[in-house]
Amino acid sequence: MLIDPLQLQALQNQDNHLLLCCLLRPVGVSAESINESDLIPSSQLFDIDDFSATDAPFPHTLLSASEFEIKARALGINNDSSIVVCDNIGIYSAPRVWFNLTLMGCNNVLLLNGGIPAWKASGYPITHDSVTASREGDFSAREQSNRVATKEDVLAAIGKADVRIIDVRGAARFYGQVPEPRAGVRSGHIPGSANIPYANFIRDGRFKPRAELEKLFQDAGCSVDKELIFSCGSGVTACIGYLAALLCGYKNIRVYDGSWAEWGAIESLPVER
Repeated sequence: MLIDPLQLQALQNQDNHLLLCCLLRPVGVSAESINESDLIPSSQLFDIDDFSATDAPFPHTLLSASEFEIKARALGINNDSSIVVCDNIGIYSAPRVWFNLTLMGCNNVLLLNGGIPAWKASGYPITHDSVTASREGDFSAREQSNRVATKEDVLAAIGKADVRIIDVRGAARFYGQVPEPRAGVRSGHIPGSANIPYANFIRDGRFKPRAELEKLFQDAGCSVDKELIFSCGSGVTACIGYLAALLCGYKNIRVYDGSWAEWGAIESLPVER
């Protein structure tokens, strides 16, 4: 699932290799405080907003398989493409890109651990220009819908001993100590959920070693025989937790796509503070 800069450098001249970079800016972070100009050579930009349903009431909602297929083909993705995804933060939006691609049936997708900062730190060249696909791909979407949870699934999971809901927002938002950044969204968390802020999975822009990730899950009451459902603000950083769980050997895991943007906005859904 993970690849380092040396391994990526060795792949770059292979046929049917695609490098997709996401530049999604974290909520509340200004453009001036992060680098949005440095790219790895031969990168195509993957726009999470473009790969989100425009008619959905909540941000970053997954596309239908048919809509995803059209956009994936426009990036030149084939059924047999070898894809590496990265972002400009290190580990932030790239796990969402990885989740999106693999959810829809891309079978060979790796994530650059440490992203563009790790590539630069390794002394490899940087460009300021992205590339576009030279031809349309032949990708056919095959959605694995069992990897996505709805609000109904989450509501039904509350209180179940064999399910753990993990919220990866920061502790202050989880405990309702600060207002939510989106208007009309209540503060607090899903009743019975556990909090593992997504930053806790990461050190120096890379995923922590497996033993440290395993302890985070154990301390949150998780075990490999339980189902894990990951939630965040809008479904992006939940995928960091999802990928961390995969790295630890968890199999029965889902992402709540609506996440707190949906749950916190619907008054009939229960909230704990």
